[in-house]
Amino acid sequence: MAMIGMFKFDSTPIAAALWKNLGGNFHDLSQAICEFCDDSISNFNGNLTDSTLNRVVRIQVTPMNGMVDITVEDGGTGIQDLNNALRLAGQARKETPLNEHGFGLKHALAYVEGKGSYWEISTRTHEDAELNRYRKVHTPYSFSGDGEFHDGWIGSLGRTGTVIHFTCPMDIFNTLNPDTNKELSFDEQLAILKEHLRYVYADILQSGMARIEFISVKNGHPDWEVLQALLPQWDSSTRVVIPQQDYDLGAGKVKISCEYGCIKPSVENHNYYLGNMETSGVEVRINGRVVERGLMKAIWGRKVHNAENAFLVRVNLETNGFDVLPGTSNEKNGFRKGDRRLRKLFKWIRANVQIPNSCRESRECQLFRLLAEKKKKEPGMTRVSLEEGTFLTIGLHMRIDLFTCQNNKVTIYEGKVKKTKAIDVYQLKMYWDGCIEDGVPAEEGVLIGGSHSAEALTLIQYVNRMTGPDGRRYNFRTTTWKDEGIA
Repeated sequence: MAMIGMFKFDSTPIAAALWKNLGGNFHDLSQAICEFCDDSISNFNGNLTDSTLNRVVRIQVTPMNGMVDITVEDGGTGIQDLNNALRLAGQARKETPLNEHGFGLKHALAYVEGKGSYWEISTRTHEDAELNRYRKVHTPYSFSGDGEFHDGWIGSLGRTGTVIHFTCPMDIFNTLNPDTNKELSFDEQLAILKEHLRYVYADILQSGMARIEFISVKNGHPDWEVLQALLPQWDSSTRVVIPQQDYDLGAGKVKISCEYGCIKPSVENHNYYLGNMETSGVEVRINGRVVERGLMKAIWGRKVHNAENAFLVRVNLETNGFDVLPGTSNEKNGFRKGDRRLRKLFKWIRANVQIPNSCRESRECQLFRLLAEKKKKEPGMTRVSLEEGTFLTIGLHMRIDLFTCQNNKVTIYEGKVKKTKAIDVYQLKMYWDGCIEDGVPAEEGVLIGGSHSAEALTLIQYVNRMTGPDGRRYNFRTTTWKDEGIA
């Protein structure tokens, strides 16, 4: 058939509708904040030779008049190309795989704006600093518009960087609560957000590649802390570490490292490393940032058995290449199924990781977990920690069975399921000395067991007449699981 003419058509997206739908990809506020953090950390890693940068991400959260005011600031290079940064799927300046899609920043902004939030981005590059200015864009989002130049700089981490500020209704903040049937306080939801950040960026925080500072402001008073990496507590008898190796996933080599085994269920965490079906299986990270977890059926073709609830595999892929990695979803909360590189990664895991016959919690761990849960409910108790490290100041990581702080009084526990022996007293003495060395001296040491041998009881009396490294007498006592109401 012959062409008889031409006509024009226009399929330009409707910006408002596209923007609204783009923001529907996130389930909670923590995902949006992670996108802002991803851009900052990617900027740090993409500019490793720039010694002027302050490799810190600072998050400040302030409740005010039914809204929540949130600022995410970094001490990076600033955004060189704001046009690309705000362009959907803009990939002109990808620095590391954390910028894989060019959607992250826009996803996060669309999410908060779609829920009734105001947002603004202020950024300052080295060029801007020389001109004593910064650039600013803000709501509403549009495909084109006018940015603003402002004099000076509003940032606090250095002469360059980026500050993302937004206000959101309380119902967005409440998405941090994973259990909608249970009402949580503002502080409890803040704890969940901090735990999520500590988990997602655990390897990055542990390596020192970046630092995340968290500031909660209530009634004008800031509460500041540096977030520490959230890591599993392994059952050391089951842990296996596979040293880092080069491995080709089909499109080029990546550095792959792995550790696996059984973990001790956490009594402190809200959502991670709980030793249950939801938090077990395989977690895969790219350059230390978690992408997907719970991968069990996808790799081995079956769900987690109840006896494997404490089984965990942590895999990390390191590379600055883009095409050598398995593809991820735009929200970076999972891999794209069917990717040949992902299939080869799963093949590597199956070949190198042995699933244990059982990861059932040992009786000793179970007893201490039950004791810890009971201690947490006591008045004045501010901290309860299982497998607390000691002698950290000299590079050792000896583990105290149970560490508590109640009314500013530290108590440490050493225990056995059945009868204790003299050597257990010396184990407790070592923990006591380690606490002194680390600057957290204990007020009391408790030896707990099913019963106590005569030699253990005699030795405790002897040790209690001695003084420790700080000149104070040792203060040890004995108790039993039955005495503590746990049997």
